Amino acid sequence: MTIGVVVGEANTQSAAVFLFQEARVGQYVILEYNEGILGLITSVITNSPLLDDKMSDEELIRDLMKKNYEIPTYKKAKVRLLRKLKDLTLPDMPPPPGTRVRLASDDELAKIFSDGDIRIGTLIGTNVEVKINVNAMARHLAILAETGAGKSNTVAVLSSRIAKKGGTVIIFDYHGEYYDSDIKDLNVIEPKINPLYLTSAELAALLEIKGNAYIQYRIIRRAFEEVLEEIEEKIKSGNLTFEKLDTQFLYLLEKKVEVVGSKEPKKDRVAEVLNKIEEFGDRYRDIITFAVGDITERIRRGMVNVVNLSLLNENEIDAVVSHYLRSILTARKEHKEGKGGLEFPVFVVIEEAHVLLSKNRSTLARKWAGKIAREGRKFGVGLIIVSQRPKGIDEDVLSQMTNKIILRMTEPTDKRYVREASDNLSEDLVESISSFNVGEALIVGNIVKIPTVVKIDKFEG
Repeated sequence: MTIGVVVGEANTQSAAVFLFQEARVGQYVILEYNEGILGLITSVITNSPLLDDKMSDEELIRDLMKKNYEIPTYKKAKVRLLRKLKDLTLPDMPPPPGTRVRLASDDELAKIFSDGDIRIGTLIGTNVEVKINVNAMARHLAILAETGAGKSNTVAVLSSRIAKKGGTVIIFDYHGEYYDSDIKDLNVIEPKINPLYLTSAELAALLEIKGNAYIQYRIIRRAFEEVLEEIEEKIKSGNLTFEKLDTQFLYLLEKKVEVVGSKEPKKDRVAEVLNKIEEFGDRYRDIITFAVGDITERIRRGMVNVVNLSLLNENEIDAVVSHYLRSILTARKEHKEGKGGLEFPVFVVIEEAHVLLSKNRSTLARKWAGKIAREGRKFGVGLIIVSQRPKGIDEDVLSQMTNKIILRMTEPTDKRYVREASDNLSEDLVESISSFNVGEALIVGNIVKIPTVVKIDKFEG
């Protein structure tokens, strides 16, 4: 049934449609020309030929209102032209004025939107399933929305269904929303770091030894390497337990720094390193332990692995996330090179990405998330970042997120930032997200065939 006709000027990207009946943002329509063009309603306006925005006769307006005249009104929609219905190629001809417009049928929509691996929801206003292409998530995904719009629900739905298909997810649970949820196939990982798996560079970064402090770095690198050798020998001989190691590690490190530093002419550098070790102990005492294995040994294949970060401070969170990201990427590289490593691909979910991957603050996590964003696809590490403040995320990381699920977002600077960081988002599509209800989202990228407006399924749990 015809719901409207094209009026005024149109091009191959958009057209204005005079509506004969109600329509809403997010509905898919067919423009009946060139064998059918699929379009998406991105805005709807109501106007009146009698009381348009050029009306300036106050007396007439008051008279009309006083006499309760029925004001004539009309509705117009802006329609984004998406694809030719026949072969899903881009439209190459604009619709002529008078082109009839109808709602797309469920059968027509199912051929386009239900051809995927994992169901994430239904097209708005229909019962048509929306399924996404999971392999395309290797090009990374950003889940963006204002507070309360449904980000956590989206993560829960997506993660649990990836695991159900046999995929592996690790969620860095910033606020403790997932670790005690009803997600099936849940594996909770304690946020601890074993010094045996730290690199010298990581330890130096945690000690806040700057890159240009060459003498301090040389001292800590040599001392740390010698301490690790000594510890490994004692563990093999059974002369040292993990419990004793936890209490003695920093003491052993300090003593070794003094020995190594005795050969340095600048003794003040040794004192600075010793001070930094003491500060390190104060900052990270709760997360450093020899009693856990490497993160790659604690991840369970085909499960939703959750690292509960809610009890840690920001420094500890940054340390845990950066170390785990480095270990996962390195292990996947080793596997690709035939050196063992992590045998299965992993999707990594970083909550509160504007904090951990801030463009205004240099964090350890940002460095490794950036490397995964650039290199992860080659080694089977997919990155999913989640945030309610896109404008606070490092531009290089956000621009690498080829796929985006964008729920309601009304803050203009956030919308502009998302638009500028995306190759496949038009201005009218970005503007349409302001009118979404909770749980409604725009999906763009390779995980769907065309821009998709979906009602995300509700996670029960």
